[in-house]
Amino acid sequence: MISSASALFAQTVTEPVPTEMNMNTYYIIMFVIFFLLLNLIFIPLMKSPKTAEEISASAIAQKKLIGVLTGKITGLQPIEAEKSLLLDEDYDGIQELDNNIPPWFNILFYGSVIIAIIYMLNFHVFKTGKLPFQEYNDEVFAAQLQRDELIKSGAFINETTVELLNDPESLSAGKQIFLANCVPCHGENAGGTVGPNLTDQFWIHGGGIKNVFKTIKYGVPVKGMIAWQNQFNPKKMQQVGSYVLSLQGTNPANGKPPEGDKFIETADSVSVKDSSKVNSVSMKDSTKTDSAKIKK
Repeated sequence: MISSASALFAQTVTEPVPTEMNMNTYYIIMFVIFFLLLNLIFIPLMKSPKTAEEISASAIAQKKLIGVLTGKITGLQPIEAEKSLLLDEDYDGIQELDNNIPPWFNILFYGSVIIAIIYMLNFHVFKTGKLPFQEYNDEVFAAQLQRDELIKSGAFINETTVELLNDPESLSAGKQIFLANCVPCHGENAGGTVGPNLTDQFWIHGGGIKNVFKTIKYGVPVKGMIAWQNQFNPKKMQQVGSYVLSLQGTNPANGKPPEGDKFIETADSVSVKDSSKVNSVSMKDSTKTDSAKIKK
């Protein structure tokens, strides 16, 4: 899991590029462009010239604000004024009106030009906006920071990927966790009190860092051991598990006798026993051995 996550972020991550322009200047430019937009589009529409016929024909309609705005935007002429718009051409009785381009079409056209200019200034001249490639780099950089934080907290560590730690700093941290939480059941020297002796080679729920980590993580509810995954992050459970294994062979005074099965660490010892089943595997094995002896 760790290797696949590392491969995902193996690409070079670049830090976010700061903008080259003060935001106040950017807002001033946007305001000026907006003001020019008002002057170039809306003011000419309100000052369009009218003929005497148009004034007389549309006098009633222009008394209403909605009618005025509709006429300005669409540029439609009343039916009574069509005679003044007829062209001289006659195609087999078909005549054509000399209508102007609708104002709404001009608004869209000039608006597109203005938006294109704003886009160019924003992304390519003043560089106050981020292009898609820069946004991608920023998101990858942010994800890398989040991944680093997850690695520090041990979020990628579980019972199948955990590894034994042997550096003094990790063992010291594990010792502090052990002394603060595990002494009542296992003793200060891990020789065992209510819980088993942790310094010999015999384990009830399997030895090795993977089994020990799983036992710490999920606990042994039937024996009164809580699941420490709700108290510690994976990194801390790895540290305390490594500290416990560093006590192998210390043989403290007044240690409890061995319990469980003898565990010998091997290169291929990757199986993890289920801590919720109290030594059920050992009991089955011993039963099979006894029955075999009886048959003999």
